[in-house]
Amino acid sequence: MNGLAEQDTFAPAPSQARIVAVTRTHLPERNLDVLRAIAVLCVVTDHVMWACGVKPVILSDWELGRIGVLLFFVHTSLVLMSSMERGGMGSHWIRDFYFRRAFRIYPLAMAAVIITVAFHIPTIVPAKFISPLPRTIVSNLLLVQNVSGDTNVVGMLWSLPIEMQMYLVLPVLYLIARRSVSGVLIAFGVAVIAGLTVQYVRAPGLWRLSLAVFGPCFVSGVLAFGILRSNSSARLPAMLWIPVLLAVVPLFVLLNPSPARPAPGWLCCLAVGIAIPFVRELPASLLTRIAKRICTYSYGIYLLLTPAIWIGFVVFGKEPRAIQWLILAIALVLLPWAAYKVIEHPAIVMGRDLVRSRQSLATTAPAP
Repeated sequence: MNGLAEQDTFAPAPSQARIVAVTRTHLPERNLDVLRAIAVLCVVTDHVMWACGVKPVILSDWELGRIGVLLFFVHTSLVLMSSMERGGMGSHWIRDFYFRRAFRIYPLAMAAVIITVAFHIPTIVPAKFISPLPRTIVSNLLLVQNVSGDTNVVGMLWSLPIEMQMYLVLPVLYLIARRSVSGVLIAFGVAVIAGLTVQYVRAPGLWRLSLAVFGPCFVSGVLAFGILRSNSSARLPAMLWIPVLLAVVPLFVLLNPSPARPAPGWLCCLAVGIAIPFVRELPASLLTRIAKRICTYSYGIYLLLTPAIWIGFVVFGKEPRAIQWLILAIALVLLPWAAYKVIEHPAIVMGRDLVRSRQSLATTAPAP
């Protein structure tokens, strides 16, 4: 959703040490792993329920999936703030950030689009496959379908253009967060105004700025980073972290956001963003280890969820229901695992190494 692909490990080259900040903002990594794991499980549950025609008791499948994606956005912006901090502020730090993110996001997203078209997998199960136009395929490969007005080839792909476009703003938000929390609060207010403008003002072409509708969600993660960086937060017991996350469900139901009325969802994101710095990090446990493992493959789970459901419920649709569920479970494990090993991780390493090689060339180049 690194939404969904935010795990961006990067260590600056030794020659960059003089331009990297001395201090590092400590993130409650195990808490964030649990947050991301819950987010991806919300999306998985949403789409599986939809495919099976199951009606949830408390939340609709739309609401459950939307909660997961909004949590992804908060998590992503927070973790990428830390990634930029680790990378340092050399002469090309913004370029290097974009370079790493492109290698992190595009390879697996492109593979998901190609697989979906090649195997005639529907956008969402149980819908039927509709062959996309060439321009639709291209816009999905480039992750600009929200700007071009094309449909999503892969159902979950709608959130990635939003995330990619938010990257244009994140470096500016990082600079603001480095200075003060109050600056981030002002940025949140600006994001709210922009989101309301795009959502409710009727102007030609304004729909292309759909990024703004989710801007407050991303800024909520930036706010969490700003508070953590200020070291001014009180600490609540770690045991409260999961109840805090579960409290988002009744808050979401109470506020009742919808595609036509997204603003109440911003308050859920703001609540999570504020809560992150005030809860102590969970101790290492089986729960946090499982959450960490889910996080490792979460991008693949997100993008390959529909193919996994298609294999289980369509390809094996004539088999007994128990067999279908077993195949689905196997596909949900094997597809993301294979994608991570073959595409995702090699692309991350390639992007990181290319950035490092550029830095090395820059530092060894002779003076003009």
